[in-house]
Amino acid sequence: MRQKAPEIPVREEDQNDPDMKNALELLRAGRDAEAARFLLLSSNNGNPSAQYSLGLLYATGNGVPEDFAMAVEYFSKAAEQDIAAAQNDLGMCYYDGTGTAKNDKLAAYWFGRAAKLGMAEAQLRLGNMYMSGSGVEKDFAKALEWFEKAAEQGDVDAQFNTAVAYESGDGTVKDLNKATYWYSLAAKQGDRQAKRKLKVLLNKID
Repeated sequence: MRQKAPEIPVREEDQNDPDMKNALELLRAGRDAEAARFLLLSSNNGNPSAQYSLGLLYATGNGVPEDFAMAVEYFSKAAEQDIAAAQNDLGMCYYDGTGTAKNDKLAAYWFGRAAKLGMAEAQLRLGNMYMSGSGVEKDFAKALEWFEKAAEQGDVDAQFNTAVAYESGDGTVKDLNKATYWYSLAAKQGDRQAKRKLKVLLNKID
């Protein structure tokens, strides 16, 4: 079964490129192969949104043969131009060893750049790397810093991780009220483990 073409995030400043406009229209019409040709033209002219978009097509095999090494190549071009989604996806490629050699240091580097641009998913991933010491020196305080940034954007996993940190005192002063707050937010999003932890914690506080 044909995989649906990925949603293409395009920066406002990159939308004036005629080749990019043509590519987006073709993608919406389901004409992925034709769109890929226009994305290549736009990408060769340095359009970072086109570079990321082309990387996504290679990663999913839409309009072009599936090729993770080519995806990494185009993610890299876009990541260097501060496309946060490309930085996050490139980080995942290095973390998983998809289309390139596994490299936790490079994964953490690209997650870090995307995290600084405010991408919640990257903030969560960077926090996890600080928790485990993968690609960076283990640092619970830094892990919590990034978890909390992602949690404030509504990331349910980050909300849970933030709650755990405040409950255990890892990287911060133990604070059961803050733990309760973050567990409750995660629970409201349907996180079953957060619901269980919240119930236990409320009984302790009472």
